[in-house]
Amino acid sequence: MDTRTDTTGTRTNRDRTFAVLNALLNLGPGIHKFRTIAARTGLGDAAVQRRLGQLVDAGLATRSRRGCYELRETATAIPRASGLLHPSATPLLDAQQLLDALHHRTDQVVLLHTYSPLTGERLCIGAAGATSLPFRRELALTSGAVDELRQAPLDLDAPGLVMLANLVASDAPMREDLRRIRATQMAHSSSSIPGWSLVSVALRRLPGAPAIPGAEPGVVASVSVLAPEHSHGAHLVAYGRLMHNIVRAATVSSVVISRHAAVPVRAA
Repeated sequence: MDTRTDTTGTRTNRDRTFAVLNALLNLGPGIHKFRTIAARTGLGDAAVQRRLGQLVDAGLATRSRRGCYELRETATAIPRASGLLHPSATPLLDAQQLLDALHHRTDQVVLLHTYSPLTGERLCIGAAGATSLPFRRELALTSGAVDELRQAPLDLDAPGLVMLANLVASDAPMREDLRRIRATQMAHSSSSIPGWSLVSVALRRLPGAPAIPGAEPGVVASVSVLAPEHSHGAHLVAYGRLMHNIVRAATVSSVVISRHAAVPVRAA
């Protein structure tokens, strides 16, 4: 028997099941019609129907009525065992709403990092969109990518650099790249995943945290869009502007803008 063919067939079946699961995850909470789900998979109707049946049998989804499906709540959570979030991270509901809003507006992975004054590292404490099929595949194929996205020196990439630029005292000597980041309040860099870029903005107060009247808050975190590098130029600038606007609304007025915009450039 040709075991290579067997293995390839098993992998193909698994990828198709994952594609259907990913479609449901991206559609979000609630009941979705079969036709809506199938349109997001790129698979034939019979293949989608078979995989939906498998998800129902596995207890990951329910068939609410003829032709309609819904993910169970336990299937939508990002497992902490995936390693993307730092072990010290605690659930932050308001911050998660901010990340979800940015994910829905950009259709990209969104990460929230804070920093450790003791180690000089940035730490990932929140994520949205991390269940997407392209992202999960790239993480699986890139050794060390999860570890580096979770925890790394502040000067490694955009999430840390945008915090570092604001942590340096205003009267202290500053590198030119940090000076530019401080002026624009946005940083852009490659990521630990080949072919993917990070664009980051600083966060001076976590959503839901009380403001101190009369005090100028320091930087406490950074929010980043992690996107394939073909999303370059105007799109990356638009992501930065969009993050600035939503971060300001979420931290100043406690309003999270969650309306989806299909084209990021227009949204900005």
